[in-house]
Amino acid sequence: MTEFYYSIGQKTGRAPVIRKLGALRRGMEQTPVIWQNELYLAESVEPNESCPYQHIRVRNVKTDRLTAPFGENCYFASAFAQDGALYVFATTRFDDKPLTMYQTEDSGAWHDPRGGHEVKMFTTRDLEHWEERTVLHVPDKRLWNTSVCRGETGYMMAVEVSGNPDVPDNPAIGTPFTCFFARSDDLTHWEMLPDDCSYTPCRYNACPALRFAEGYYYMICLEALPCQRYAPYIYRTRNFSDWEVGFHNPMMMFGDDDRVLKPGRRLSPEDTDLLQHGLNINCSDVDLCEYEGKTHIYYANGDQMTYSFLCEAVYDGPLNEFLAAFFR
Repeated sequence: MTEFYYSIGQKTGRAPVIRKLGALRRGMEQTPVIWQNELYLAESVEPNESCPYQHIRVRNVKTDRLTAPFGENCYFASAFAQDGALYVFATTRFDDKPLTMYQTEDSGAWHDPRGGHEVKMFTTRDLEHWEERTVLHVPDKRLWNTSVCRGETGYMMAVEVSGNPDVPDNPAIGTPFTCFFARSDDLTHWEMLPDDCSYTPCRYNACPALRFAEGYYYMICLEALPCQRYAPYIYRTRNFSDWEVGFHNPMMMFGDDDRVLKPGRRLSPEDTDLLQHGLNINCSDVDLCEYEGKTHIYYANGDQMTYSFLCEAVYDGPLNEFLAAFFR
C-alpha cells in the first residue's frame, strides 16, 4: 500500500463549504439513498417499544414515513439503488451475549455482540416485500459497517473490519478498525479482494462511505485524533492499493454547531439537555448522496460511546464537485 499526503510547497484551492443544518433526532448508523426520485434513509435501529429486536427500517425523508422492520439482528445498514430496486446491506451478529461495552468503565469486561462474519443483502421494489440473501461470509474477520457503489467495471463494497478473537492475529487489520474491499459484477455474487488491498492498517479507520466519480473511488472514514477525539477524513484511489489523502482534512469537525436542533424538529427535555450539554468529541458515520443538485450529508455527534444525535449538513453543489474539491 502506498499513501500520498502532499508535496513540499503544495498549493491548494479552497476547501468546500459544508453548511451544518442541525440535529434531527437521537441515533446514528444510516445511509441516504435516492430511490424512485425521492430521498430515503436506511437506518439501523436498536430494540424499542415498537420492535423488540435489533432491526433495519427505511425512512422517507420528506414524509417521515417508515417501512416495517426487517433484517432481524442485523446491524450497520447501508443502501444502494439501481433500476427500480433498492438494496440494503447489513452485517450480522457475532454472538448472543449482551452488549456491555456501554455499561462499564472496565474495558476488560466490555463485550460487543455486533460485528459478525456475514454481510446480508435485502432487496425490494416496493418497500414491502424484501428478498434476503447472504452475499459475504468471512470467518476470519469481524465485519461492521459497509458501503457499496458502482464503478467502471462492476460494484465495490468497503467493509469495516476488526480481528476475530478465535483466529490468529491478522497483520493486515493492523490498528482496528481497517477497511477491506469486495467486488461484484451483479450485486449478488461478491468476492473479497486480497488482504493487501486494505486501508489502512496504520491507523483507526472506521465506518466507510464509498463513492465513485470520474475515475476515482472516494472513501470517507472516521479517524481517531489525539485525546480521544474522532473526525472524518477523505481519501481516494484508482486501484485500492495506492491512496491519496485529501488536502482539506479533516473533512468535518465536531463543534457547538452540532448542538443546534434543525428548525422544525422537536426533542424531549431530556434529549434537549443532552444535545446542548453532552460531551461532544465526535463527528462520525458520515454518509452522503446527491439530491436535487446538492450534496446531502448525514453524520453523528456525541461521545462515541453513550449517546449520539443524527445530524444533517449540505454542500450547495453536486457530489462529484464536492468529492474532487478536497484534492485540489
